Amino acid sequence: MSNAIAIKTNEVQSPKSKSKKFNLLDKLSNNASLILIAIMFIAGSVLSLCLDIPVKSVMESYSYDVLVILIVMELFTNLIAETGIMQLLAIKIAELSKGQKRLCLMMFGGMMFLISSCLNNITAVMIILPVVFVLLKTLEVDRKYVCVFFATILALSNTGGAASPVGDFPAIVIMTSGITSFISYLTHAFPLFALTSIVLITVWGMRVKREQDDGAVRSLAVSTLKSQYKNIEIRFDVLRLLAVVFVGMFLAWSFVPQDVIPPEVIAILGYAVAMVICSIKKIKVRQLMDLKSVLTIASFLFFAQVISQTGLLNLVAAYLQNNIHNPKLLVMAIMVITSLIAGVFSAGPAAAAMMPVIVEICKGPLGAQLDWIAVAYAAAICAGSSFFMWSATAGFILSGKVNSAEIEEEGGGKILWGVGQYLKYGFVNYTIQLSIALAVMGMIL
Repeated sequence: MSNAIAIKTNEVQSPKSKSKKFNLLDKLSNNASLILIAIMFIAGSVLSLCLDIPVKSVMESYSYDVLVILIVMELFTNLIAETGIMQLLAIKIAELSKGQKRLCLMMFGGMMFLISSCLNNITAVMIILPVVFVLLKTLEVDRKYVCVFFATILALSNTGGAASPVGDFPAIVIMTSGITSFISYLTHAFPLFALTSIVLITVWGMRVKREQDDGAVRSLAVSTLKSQYKNIEIRFDVLRLLAVVFVGMFLAWSFVPQDVIPPEVIAILGYAVAMVICSIKKIKVRQLMDLKSVLTIASFLFFAQVISQTGLLNLVAAYLQNNIHNPKLLVMAIMVITSLIAGVFSAGPAAAAMMPVIVEICKGPLGAQLDWIAVAYAAAICAGSSFFMWSATAGFILSGKVNSAEIEEEGGGKILWGVGQYLKYGFVNYTIQLSIALAVMGMIL
């Protein structure tokens, strides 16, 4: 009895300061989005009252269509997840890589890019994480590998989200702005962000050393993973029908004019058909979603709309046009400014706040390059969203899940991954993404 008490006392006293620090960081990570939501709504309301801007007029111009598409795409992702295809893909990647750490990083990174380009990137991250955690816990991983692995996953969830008009919030804002069409954005953006993703995967993959052992531990890790997911039933019959619906939504977004059928209506119709299919096929229709992410985006849109009605952004656009006469340099300057705003304030506020500036500038001499301007804007936000942990839509969510998974390194210590651990990797991600985007725009424009 006394021995047990003594052991307990030592556990409390020895790492006391560290545990308090980690608990504080965990609490901040878990509540960061709620704090941000409150700040954005309060700041927007106070600003509108101080400047005598009626809140009713703000809400009349509110981008409800963006929220509708965001919600519908997350719910649609839930339907696809119920077929079990995501878990199957993750397990196949683990098998093909044979547990080799470099290949695991590169292949899971490629999977994250492709999934995030089609589906909500937060949901995509949440779906593959359980499989990843099982694999990493069985492999002998160290702190550096975990940091590199999830820094890559975070960056590629951003590039994937920007690669298509429905991949993430900034892309949806661009699609609904009217400066480019669905198909034009897709054909211009996807090659650029695919190239950027390949560079990111290569750079971080080369940072992982090749294993020199006989592969026994890796084989055990893959076997453990397969045993835990051996009872998963893949509903290919449902998946094929959902794929047809999804392709139909893409075609409708591409070729049906927005003034005939708005994008958000197409999204709702597609989801309604998908729900009927799942119901008939006896697939559970999970209408669950991360309400915090929706409220976060809602707060960004509200604050940005208040700022827009002050006229300040029009002045910024006019100032840039009057002082930077070279159209190419003007685009590059806006890209750098946008990327820094996205880095400091996160992708959501940057996308919502800078959109009026982009629209205003597109009315000038750059009107002939609207499609590339839209992609340049998306690339800048994408680069900034990879800068800091809080910049990315999925940043704090991913960090919280990694820390709660309690991955241990070989010595037995718990591996933590948060703001501090991501900092140097985020700077590299930002530099690579912005450099590629600036170089491409410099050649094309």
